[in-house]
Amino acid sequence: MVLATRVSALIAMGALAMAGTCMLAACDDTPPEQSQPASGATPASPPKVAQVASDMVAAVSAGKTATAIGVHFSLGKVPTVGEALPMEIAIVPHRKFATVQAHFEGPEGLNVTVGENFGPRADVAAETSIQHQVVLLPARDGIFMLTVSVNTTSEEGDVTRSFSIPVIVGPKQPAPAAAAKPNSAPDDPTTN
Repeated sequence: MVLATRVSALIAMGALAMAGTCMLAACDDTPPEQSQPASGATPASPPKVAQVASDMVAAVSAGKTATAIGVHFSLGKVPTVGEALPMEIAIVPHRKFATVQAHFEGPEGLNVTVGENFGPRADVAAETSIQHQVVLLPARDGIFMLTVSVNTTSEEGDVTRSFSIPVIVGPKQPAPAAAAKPNSAPDDPTTN
């Protein structure tokens, strides 16, 4: 019964993980395209686009907030109950902001132990990658959503944009059992 429940839970976690991956893949965190110059005009150089590490994934944005600023992340290791989980963050503004600051909040069971707040950083240029590190401590296994609130100040005023980062935490694995040591001397067949 316990094994069947565990297997069902793992299947459900796998299905949710696939759904989260599909959601992340569907996120388009590219800046809006520039219009083409009129014919006969000298084409302008392409706009500078910030580069993030190849192992980073875009966080899920609420609405179309990723057109103004994006949040990317990568995990330092497999999320496991009771083990510190380092997470690299890249905040990428797609336009200039007077200030950028962020707040990271986990639900019950996923504690943010380091890097809960970032900034404010002033005079942030467009297409710069702002690096930050967060350390999480999962208290139990399951699927969690880390919420990232990014507050920006610009000519349009103060705007807070929300992003979600899915974190799938597995149970702590038991230590492998020590292998039984073979007898150092062979059995004596005459001692029966």
